[in-house]
Amino acid sequence: MEELYTCTGAWRTVLQAADGADRRWTDGYCLFVALGGQGRLEIDGEQWIMHPGAVFFCNPDRLAELRAADRRHLEVACVRFRIVRRSEAESEEGVYRERTSRWLPDGELESGASYRAAELIRDILAASAEADDMKLMRRDMLLYELLLQLRGNVQAAEGQAEAADHRTSIRTVIAYLQQHYSEEITRDAMAALAGFHPRVFSGLFKQETGIGFADYLAGIRIRKAKEQLLLTRGNLDEIARNVGYSNGLYLSRKFKQETGLSPKAYLREPKRVVIYDLIGSLLALGVKPVGASYFYGLANHHLLKEELRGIADVGRTTVQPVIDLEPELIVVPLWLGSELIGKLQAIAPTMIVPYGDPVDRMRRLADALGKRAEAEACVSGYMERAKQVREEIGEVIALGETVGLYELSADSVWVFSEFHGRGGYNLYRAMGLEPPENVRRHVMGKGMITEVRIERLPEYAADHMFVCYPFASDSEPWVTRMMRHPVWSSLEAYRRNRIYFINRKLFHSADMLSMIKQLELQRELLLKHGRASEGPCVFVHKKDDFNA
Repeated sequence: MEELYTCTGAWRTVLQAADGADRRWTDGYCLFVALGGQGRLEIDGEQWIMHPGAVFFCNPDRLAELRAADRRHLEVACVRFRIVRRSEAESEEGVYRERTSRWLPDGELESGASYRAAELIRDILAASAEADDMKLMRRDMLLYELLLQLRGNVQAAEGQAEAADHRTSIRTVIAYLQQHYSEEITRDAMAALAGFHPRVFSGLFKQETGIGFADYLAGIRIRKAKEQLLLTRGNLDEIARNVGYSNGLYLSRKFKQETGLSPKAYLREPKRVVIYDLIGSLLALGVKPVGASYFYGLANHHLLKEELRGIADVGRTTVQPVIDLEPELIVVPLWLGSELIGKLQAIAPTMIVPYGDPVDRMRRLADALGKRAEAEACVSGYMERAKQVREEIGEVIALGETVGLYELSADSVWVFSEFHGRGGYNLYRAMGLEPPENVRRHVMGKGMITEVRIERLPEYAADHMFVCYPFASDSEPWVTRMMRHPVWSSLEAYRRNRIYFINRKLFHSADMLSMIKQLELQRELLLKHGRASEGPCVFVHKKDDFNA
């Protein structure tokens, strides 16, 4: 047997037209069958009409959307499954690996398979209702029969010309609209593409999609205009041309027809935002996201613990929690990775924030949300407070003395710039403290960080050294080992007790609200050291310096 199939879930839902869309991310292979009513299924932008008995297949990593037709209901069953197949490598004889690539084409399956497939799916639903081992075994047997039948039908149809029915023609037009919405498009041209008289085409298009051709095209263009309003700084005329309208005035008129708001009013309206990592920049603008994700988990974002109450943690392992929150804007840092970002872009307009200046990042976010005035007020207050703190610590860090920012790892030291968290922006940009020459030449302004062997630390050493590491019991052995290295005693900062130990979890973030709070922690730490007597640095691994 080359492939093995395992059912990982089965469910049934009934949608009313007033319910809107049921949106799901397909983490595995899925089969959808319409059990009753009428509606439509959309998979990554392509649509199909759902009628009783119709069966549809969907590959993994797709955004599937179910919607009932106007004044109708839609009853749908779904079966989710995984496939493992025998490895073809000679060195892995007898080894099975999970398949995640495309298996069958997305969309409606051959009609000859539909009746028996619908019966089998009903039986799978019944077997899934109880967590009984025999029932679950029967469920996998039913799934196996179903998938062999479906795949056989698809393979039998391969190489044959597809029937030129109206559904195929309308799907061709829909695919064309999705790709060419920015061009001049007329109903007559699309009717010719579909091979129908314009009046016949209009009726068939509405029958298949549930809305008229002009409204469907306008919906695509206005969705794209919303994305560009949120994600670019283009003017209205540029955005209009980008989405297929002649000028900004006409776009504004169509935008208001579709949404009830002008483009400017739309930007000012509160948005449902999901944000990854940069939560404090959004909160600093007075906007509370509906969902958020943080590198260590929201519960471990100690600096923003109070502000994060009531915000859903969407995690990083699946995008379904994001889909369930129905966001209008998703904000992600570039370092989140292309795979996850690609999934999020299929859900809602997604702002990708690059490495670099955290204040510029907040301003860009403010522009997307119509909050530029709030951003400037926040930045002004932050910079003024940083100036005050710099004056307060003047007796600790004198003019002309240098400051360095470092993070320990198990076998090296990372030298940080102003753009990579750990309080660096506060030190170098807001308070204007000076880095050592090698840090200035090789690290600053790069947006990245530099790894050096601990033996080379003196080359990057400063008069005052902030050393970051995880204040946790499992890190204590290697942190203690690193701090016992003889290189430290050769540093002037060590001999003068000018090394300041900071908790990585408290100083990890480089968003605006976190930086504001980190500034106060840095002030406290420096003033406390300023009152301490001079002498060699004493390293003590503490669980938490700031009782977070």
